Amino acid sequence: MNKTDTERIVRKVAVLDNRRIDDVVIDGWHEVIGHLSYQVAEIALRKARQDAAVDWLEPRHIIAKSHDAIRELNDEARRLAREAEESGTGDPEPICRAHNKRITSCIECCVRLSTVAGNLSVDARHAWAVANLYVEEPF
Repeated sequence: MNKTDTERIVRKVAVLDNRRIDDVVIDGWHEVIGHLSYQVAEIALRKARQDAAVDWLEPRHIIAKSHDAIRELNDEARRLAREAEESGTGDPEPICRAHNKRITSCIECCVRLSTVAGNLSVDARHAWAVANLYVEEPF
């Protein structure tokens, strides 16, 4: 997230508690939450606001709720992908050959791919996919 996005988050926080906002405050928040995407930070902000244990919202509360925000976004993406696949409007998800599971459900293959993918060229990643994945043909 860039500083403009961080400022948008801080201004959303200030709407409810009238806190002072200036460049120093925005820089401080950006140092803590700037690595998050805006979408994750926005959802985490909503979740932090809903937490009765949070009296004065701080950047650490956004970080603490970011894991739940990411989980929510991933669940929504999986739901949309499933709906698209079931309706025939999306691409089917590849299946790993070794375990006969959808690739996003096969932890072993996901871990193996994520640990080596950064070191592989595009052609090598494609070769790995051809050797280890298949797509079920629709009926």
